[in-house]
Amino acid sequence: MNHDIAIIGAGLSGLYAARLLQQTGADYVVLEAAPRAGGRILSLGADGARGPCDMGPSWYWPASQPRMPALVRELGLRAFPQANTGALMWEESATECIRYEGGAPADGSMRIHGGTAALIDSLAAEIPAERVLRGHRVTALRQMPQGISVEASAGAGPDITCEARIVICTLPPRLLTQSVEFDPPLPDDVRSIWTSVPTWMAGNAKFVAIYEHAFWRDAGLSGEGRSRVGPLVEIHDACDEHGLAALTAFIGTPPQARLGALDHLRDAAIAQLVRLFGDAAQHPVACLTKDWAVDPLVATADDMQPLYAHPQYGRHASPPGEWAGRLILGGTESAPTYGGYMEGALEAAEMAVAAAAAAGLHQQRAEGVEAARQRHAGDQRGT
Repeated sequence: MNHDIAIIGAGLSGLYAARLLQQTGADYVVLEAAPRAGGRILSLGADGARGPCDMGPSWYWPASQPRMPALVRELGLRAFPQANTGALMWEESATECIRYEGGAPADGSMRIHGGTAALIDSLAAEIPAERVLRGHRVTALRQMPQGISVEASAGAGPDITCEARIVICTLPPRLLTQSVEFDPPLPDDVRSIWTSVPTWMAGNAKFVAIYEHAFWRDAGLSGEGRSRVGPLVEIHDACDEHGLAALTAFIGTPPQARLGALDHLRDAAIAQLVRLFGDAAQHPVACLTKDWAVDPLVATADDMQPLYAHPQYGRHASPPGEWAGRLILGGTESAPTYGGYMEGALEAAEMAVAAAAAAGLHQQRAEGVEAARQRHAGDQRGT
């Protein structure tokens, strides 16, 4: 296969980049390691299949993030504000829960009907199916005279190689350096810098409890909870306007301590919800858990160290030397303003597509100059 542009990763960044290229009529292909699109965007139902419960990113903030609301409108999706009416529960200790009637502060965050994966579904619907190769994990990038050879493993199927003039990689830099072979190798300083960039969400785990009805609202509670005890450290109302009644939470137990302990954490999480919201929390219809730290297509061993603050993204070096202009980083960790957010995924994709266009034009000019030089040399020999 030969294409002008190969995109690695069919998460939000990769699909948005593909959409931008599709709109311009560019020749491209998307290689995705997983059997599904979405990357760290994952929305499930009570049965574990596609549903409305966000196990990855869930919120965006229109007041400060312009791309997300614009894309939601363009795709014809519906959004609604995060519920925060009612009291907030604060767990100071296992025996002390404090009810704050002021409730959670309104921060202007929005959610998408049907779960954030509705973004992925809608973007994928705009891209021809043959352009997205799922289940193809990129294993090597090799320099060729006119571009890059992209090698991908298809698991039980045959491996493939495609040649592209330019590669847009939306993988987190840390995962890229540790899962893909480079020929020629990346310089040691660049590899070190990219490995040091934390992968957003990679150390996180989320827990969702689904109920028959939102009993906490009946008690004048917002569903917001914070805890110094755990295992849940931050809890939110996850209901929607289609009848879903759920609480979603971030698990505060460090990644290493979670290994092999999810069943125990589930029981502890339900016991904590009972302490915070009452006995009705004892009997969820279903519980969902997603530990991103053990997902090999997201996290590496370096991500076992939890993040306690939002990293400064977009400051790592671009590919130098022989890779400059041919390999472009386009994932949310590469966004200079909104890195780590869904807005950052869109920002990075826009920048990557613009850089690919600029690099493509430069290459075409260079090839045109070389062809003209050779024609001139031939004319000179002819005379």
